[in-house]
Amino acid sequence: MNLSGYLITALAVCSVIAFPHKAFSHKHIPFNVTYPETQGAPGLWINCHGNSRNTNDLISPGADNETFYSAEVDIFSPYGSWECATYEFCRMDDFGGVECSDKKAEVKFKLKKEDNEVVLTMTEDSLSVNLSDESDTITAAAALGDDNTKPRRDRDTFTFNFGPNPGDRLVTVTLEPDPSAGHSGEQATLILRDGNSAIESGTDALPVVLSASLPSGGEYRLVVEQNGIPDDL
Repeated sequence: MNLSGYLITALAVCSVIAFPHKAFSHKHIPFNVTYPETQGAPGLWINCHGNSRNTNDLISPGADNETFYSAEVDIFSPYGSWECATYEFCRMDDFGGVECSDKKAEVKFKLKKEDNEVVLTMTEDSLSVNLSDESDTITAAAALGDDNTKPRRDRDTFTFNFGPNPGDRLVTVTLEPDPSAGHSGEQATLILRDGNSAIESGTDALPVVLSASLPSGGEYRLVVEQNGIPDDL
């Protein structure tokens, strides 16, 4: 496992493919919905299906850019034709499928490779979609083990800023090995922090991937740690 050299990438709005030669690298396309709260508005079911994928969720009034589904980009591509519809009633059938009735609205769209987010807006009797392909990517490279102190742990910290708009605050961070560097060790820890508070964290063999919706615009920190650095580094 390559931990002495690594790349860290933060991508706003969508996930990240850090090395193009990897066909699939933990990219997810979130399906978000906004349902403004109005007097007497009922909870409605939203059903989206496309390319052998099907999602069915109850959405309550007041939902604000709520992520109800995330389409993983894997060997079974999510790209192509999709249809989303809202219903008054939905239930699971005896074979694991979904039966819905009293359709309120529907929308059809094509999901393309450059699309990074599906943004749906619904009312009691309407449904619209916007496909977001705007994102910003930040990439940094560093070496663990070069400032090591006992008890054999190295820590690097990266600072970045996010804008004030809610649509700018969906972030996916990927910690990946740098193929050009030497390597040792088994795993690393990646922490996304807001001041002294940890928003998300993960410890695993590389790559380590974190996804989060940041609470506000402003400055955030990414902390990378590796325990047990060998003495010869």
